[in-house]
Amino acid sequence: MSQSLNAHVVLHKLALALPEKHHGNIIIVGSLSAAAQLIQDTETELRTKDIDGMLAPNATAVIAAKEIATLLINEGWEPRVNTDKYDHPADGTTPQDKLPVVRLKPPGQGKDEWFLELLGAPPALAPDAEGKTRYSERVETPYSHFEIPSFAYLGVTQFKPVRHASGLQLASVATMALSNLLHHPRIEEKRMSDPIDGQQIKRANKDLGRVVALAHLSDQLDETAVEQWPNIWRQAMQELKAPESTRAKLANINSGMQALIDSYEDQLEALHSVNFGLLSSRPMDMRQFNIAIRRYLQLTITR
Repeated sequence: MSQSLNAHVVLHKLALALPEKHHGNIIIVGSLSAAAQLIQDTETELRTKDIDGMLAPNATAVIAAKEIATLLINEGWEPRVNTDKYDHPADGTTPQDKLPVVRLKPPGQGKDEWFLELLGAPPALAPDAEGKTRYSERVETPYSHFEIPSFAYLGVTQFKPVRHASGLQLASVATMALSNLLHHPRIEEKRMSDPIDGQQIKRANKDLGRVVALAHLSDQLDETAVEQWPNIWRQAMQELKAPESTRAKLANINSGMQALIDSYEDQLEALHSVNFGLLSSRPMDMRQFNIAIRRYLQLTITR
C-alpha cells in the first residue's frame, strides 16, 4: 500500500538531490505536482509512490537522464526494477523492450516510501507513424542501460510550468488535465498493470478521474480557474507548435469525459482511483464525484 507523502517535503528532498543545472529542464508531473499546487492544508499529503520527472526538451533528455541517473546511483540511490520482466543490469545487447525504466529509490530511512521515475519529453505532440503514443529512448550509464519512455501528449506540460519553492518546476494543473484528455478520447479496456488498493482499474478511468479531481480542487481554490483551461489549452498548442491533427482534438476534447459520465461502472473505478491517490486526504462520495464531472463539463464543454 502506498504511504501518505508530504508533497512539499518530497520536492525539497528531490531538489537537494538533483544537480542544480537540471532544475530548469525537469518538470514534475502527476499527482505530487497537483497536490503541491492544489491542496492547501499544512500537510499537503496524498498517497502515491512514483514521482514522475519529465526531462525537456526532447533533444537533451537522454543526456540529462544519463547524468542524473549516474549521479544519483553514485550517491546511493537504488534502481527499482521488476527483474521478472526486465533485465538488470542491462547492456548494449539488451533488447529495447527489456530495458528497465529509470526508477530510483532514495537512500536512507524511508527509502521504500517513494521513487523517482524519469520520463522524456516526446519528439512530437502526436502519435508516431504507427499510431503509438509511447516513445522510447535508450540511456547508457556505467551501471546499466535504461529506458526513458515519453508519451505524445504529456509534452503539453512543457507549456508554462510553475516554479516551486524548492526550485523545481511543476507541470501546471491545466496542462496535466489536457494531457490526460488528449490521451483518452474514449474509455479503452486497457487496465493498469498494478492494482490500486486491490482493484484493477482501466487506465482511462484513472487518468480521466484525475482530471475531475484536478478540476474539483482548482474550483475550490478559484471559481474562475477551470473556465480558463480551454484558453490555456489553445495557447499551449500554439506555442508548442502542435501539429494540426493534435490541435483538431480540442474540438472534441471532452469526449472521454462524456463517456465517463455515461457509465456508472467507469465512474466507480475513477472515483476509487482518485480517492486512493490525489484525494486521499479529502475523499469524495459518488454523488459528489458525479456533480464534479458535471461542473467540469459546464465550465469547459462550450468554450
